[in-house]
Amino acid sequence: MRKSFVACALAALVLLVSMGGLAWFYWGQRTIWPEFAPVASENSQDSLSPLVVAEYERDFGWRTGDRVTIDIFIKQQPGTEVDLNTLAIQGDFEVSGGPDIFTRDKKDGSRLIRLRLPVQAFNLKPNWQLNATMTYRVHGQVDEHLITLPAVVLYSSPTWDSQRKEIKEDSAKPVFGWDLLVNSAIILGGIVLLIGCVRVIRRAKSGVDEPPLPVILSPRQIARREFLKVWALIMAGHVTEENYKEIERILRRLYRLEARTMREINWELNNHPHRVHVVEILSLCDKVLYYRQILDPSEHERIWAAFNIILPDPARSRIRLVETTPRVKKKKD
Repeated sequence: MRKSFVACALAALVLLVSMGGLAWFYWGQRTIWPEFAPVASENSQDSLSPLVVAEYERDFGWRTGDRVTIDIFIKQQPGTEVDLNTLAIQGDFEVSGGPDIFTRDKKDGSRLIRLRLPVQAFNLKPNWQLNATMTYRVHGQVDEHLITLPAVVLYSSPTWDSQRKEIKEDSAKPVFGWDLLVNSAIILGGIVLLIGCVRVIRRAKSGVDEPPLPVILSPRQIARREFLKVWALIMAGHVTEENYKEIERILRRLYRLEARTMREINWELNNHPHRVHVVEILSLCDKVLYYRQILDPSEHERIWAAFNIILPDPARSRIRLVETTPRVKKKKD
């Protein structure tokens, strides 16, 4: 439960951080819709005429060739459609780049349109004027209606410094700044954190925090494990030659006696404490392999007893405690 809670909290944190980063980066570019006012049209009494507002950074201090961004906000009435392709610019300004269009549909059927238009003026005048017209159409009608957008008047700066040119010769291509790099970094960071959250959630569901450490068995542990498998088959009634042959393989492999005869085994394990028990198990298995005999229960008990002496069960082994007495330091005279 605790692991699942941590994973969910981490995923929520990643989501909040990503949303916060995007909101911080685009906060300055958010659209704040103004209060709309009616504009002049062919029919001033037409209630379906769109509402238009023009906004800009300031109306003074501009120099010749400066790129000026003018935001034109349009409220399209329900049942009408504004044709943005009919936008016509008149006056002292020229369009210096493609317009940026953003729309938002309202529940009452109207549509809010923000037209961000970059313009430049290259003539020397105390002030510049921008006039624009546009048409709209009422649904179900063929005729188009002309509207005149509010006039924009910007005043040029009467001063000049040596750091700037009166007429700009820079390219009119739009400048994207750090948008691409910041967006790529946010997307890649979100993908990496998402993969981390998925791995944490899967690990929490599995209930395993870390992969288990590999268990390394000693040769004696392996021999006991393999013997118990074969012995379980013999006790279940599978008294075949292959099972007794496997018992011999286990003991010979443990003591490296694969190619030794019984006489050589006695000589090889001359002083070994388990020589008698190894020879007894191999001798009883030889009765089945070479003399085609069937071992009785008592002989099976002898094999089992000898085997438990050679390889005792670790769970039943006793630990002998050794008592130690503290040493007494002798005092120097």
